Amino acid sequence: MREDAKSFLNEFAHGKKTGRRRIPRRNFETSMGLLIRGQYEVARTFQISEGGAMVTSTVELKIGDQMVANFFITRYVSIIVRAIVRSVVPPKDKLPLRYGIEFLDLGFQFKREIRNYVAAATYAESITTD
Repeated sequence: MREDAKSFLNEFAHGKKTGRRRIPRRNFETSMGLLIRGQYEVARTFQISEGGAMVTSTVELKIGDQMVANFFITRYVSIIVRAIVRSVVPPKDKLPLRYGIEFLDLGFQFKREIRNYVAAATYAESITTD
């Protein structure tokens, strides 16, 4: 076994950060409906994974805020899921303030749909950096 592979396996086995994401994600630039504190808005999305998404919001959010998100992952598959804000990403260059949301209680069928969407990304679309 190559030395770099041994090092990766050793770090992985001991829970050290390896630079790889636990759940892969993909660019997902579309609209997502968000119901936040009784207020509905259509937000812009940037990325998606089976664990959550990166979105904007006109409502000021903080970590721990909950919402209901709805979106189409494909032309025919609509997903409605509870979500919680897990991170706040400050504006950078031309990107606005963004929120990392985690999907709560996402059903197996919908996780599979999102996983298939992410796996279908071409090399150019894949995200390798934070």
